[in-house]
Amino acid sequence: MPEWYESDQKWYPTEYGESDVLGTYNHITPEKVLKAATLVKKGKTVDLSHEIFNGMPGRQTAHGPFFYLLSQRAYDNRPPFRAPTKNRFGGSLCRIEMVDHLATHLDSLNHISYENKFYNGTDAFEVSTTYGTTKLGIDTTPSIVTRGIVVNATGGREIMDQGEPVSLDYVKSYLKDRKIKLESGDAIFFYTGVGQLWHDPAKYNDYFENSPGIGIELAKWLASMRVSVTGSDTPATEVSPPELENTRLPVHQYLITLHGIRLIDNINLNELIKENVSEFMFTLSPLKIRGATASPVSPLAIF
Repeated sequence: MPEWYESDQKWYPTEYGESDVLGTYNHITPEKVLKAATLVKKGKTVDLSHEIFNGMPGRQTAHGPFFYLLSQRAYDNRPPFRAPTKNRFGGSLCRIEMVDHLATHLDSLNHISYENKFYNGTDAFEVSTTYGTTKLGIDTTPSIVTRGIVVNATGGREIMDQGEPVSLDYVKSYLKDRKIKLESGDAIFFYTGVGQLWHDPAKYNDYFENSPGIGIELAKWLASMRVSVTGSDTPATEVSPPELENTRLPVHQYLITLHGIRLIDNINLNELIKENVSEFMFTLSPLKIRGATASPVSPLAIF
């Protein structure tokens, strides 16, 4: 069977209507939120983001460097630089330069295109400006609460092999063994072990172009299940190099562009794996940067 890029079959408008900007977030209903809340048994919260720091892992050649400095020190608030105050005030500020695809981040639906069209057939030429896009920016991505699921894809190894896809058969067996049935609107993430290297940037960066991750067969199944969010503890979530010959980020394209499923790259699943947690209440709030293609995030697992 030919892939989507080898077929003339029309892929939009989506099942959610020609004006839709939510994608599979449409499946996060009030009932879904209430059901997710029942997963909280211990009242424990785990931050699923990585620390952001100068020199951290990143694709500097494409994204540019991350950089911050202390641009105002507490003791700069003193004469003769400022008038003295009775309360001897001091304040510190940092200046930050970054790409929106920074560390643990959520991709929005204007990130990846197919034939110069974003999700739901949105024309990239019509909506792209110097200051982001006029449609599908991260500012149109709501905060969510839903059921979260994590799959330990290592099979007991420390780290999966570079270029190794997470197989669909493995995931189905993993979920079946734990009596977990994937449902629409769920958020599901895959632990490969790569995330353990975050504080060794040279080693982590070695996985940007040669990494385990979601393969195309698994991606198609996730789309058929209409999950709301997916991702892995790797730089680009998907297996690299791609399984499909002469393609670039085909899993991103298939999930984001064709099906409106958002991805979280570099998600920190280390503690969930140590705690042996498979299901949890998942919360996520992106920064509302108008027209941006992603947002750094600190998602939470509550169980």
